[in-house]
Amino acid sequence: MAVIEMREALGRGQVTFEIGENVQVVQKRINLKPGPHQRNMLQMDLFIDERITPASVLPFPEPFLGNVEFFVTPTPIILTDNNEGPLAANQLVLFKAIIGPKDTTRFPQDFLATNANFPFFHDQLFITMIFTRTDTVEQQILNYGASIYMSYSEKRVPPYRAAMGVISEKFASMIAKVQTNGRSLINVTNLAGSFIPSYNWGGIRPEYMVSANNISQFFLPNSNTDTGEDMINPNQLRTFALYARTMVENPTAFGFQVPVGGIPDWFRTILPKGIEAGPVRSQFPPRVTQDNPSDPGLGNILMV
Repeated sequence: MAVIEMREALGRGQVTFEIGENVQVVQKRINLKPGPHQRNMLQMDLFIDERITPASVLPFPEPFLGNVEFFVTPTPIILTDNNEGPLAANQLVLFKAIIGPKDTTRFPQDFLATNANFPFFHDQLFITMIFTRTDTVEQQILNYGASIYMSYSEKRVPPYRAAMGVISEKFASMIAKVQTNGRSLINVTNLAGSFIPSYNWGGIRPEYMVSANNISQFFLPNSNTDTGEDMINPNQLRTFALYARTMVENPTAFGFQVPVGGIPDWFRTILPKGIEAGPVRSQFPPRVTQDNPSDPGLGNILMV
């Protein structure tokens, strides 16, 4: 597997904010070797050649007080509604840095960036800097300059695998703007039942979704209720598994509708193997191999 090293620069140059503008984007595209390849980003290091400062005749200009983001991605970046780039956890972000007036925050950080292993399938890389400011009442010109070192491994893969990887990366790029990565909890002092109602109602009992007597069987039996729970035999379970594999029309929930209720498609995942494959034979057939040296396939297992 070949390892390729490269050094690329973005700048030195100037970026201009006109009156009323609060975001500017500078981008550079790097073409890689074409063809069906999988590449794994191994090492990255960012160096700020010139601090982001307003162009001024003063000998010591004030630092830029806005937000500056630096990205390395296999696809162009789509800005969020807040005129920002994607989160560092996004699968397309191979490297991200937030450049401040005095320091720079990196992902991965310096130690991890020398041991990274981020795969990507596009035959291109994009280096992007996003400048955002809050004051838009006057024109502003910024000086900037940054260089990045990258090394990545490259290996040839089947065309279908490379195509699926490119499709996945394009899809991730399109949903990055609307991707939700968390939610605000309501009533944080009492989270019981906040996720699924089963927390408030005796635990998860999925087997009662396929029983006609689920109301009377919900709670465990005791001396004041019924004496026991009805059992389901293997033939009934196989019938329910058949219903769980049956397609239905939209917008009906997955699973075939039967008198005992809809059988969900995930029901088949909790069945024991004997139910899925049928009864276990009382005597498993012996393994027979081809032991005649004069015939081809010596040692191969034969069908019986």
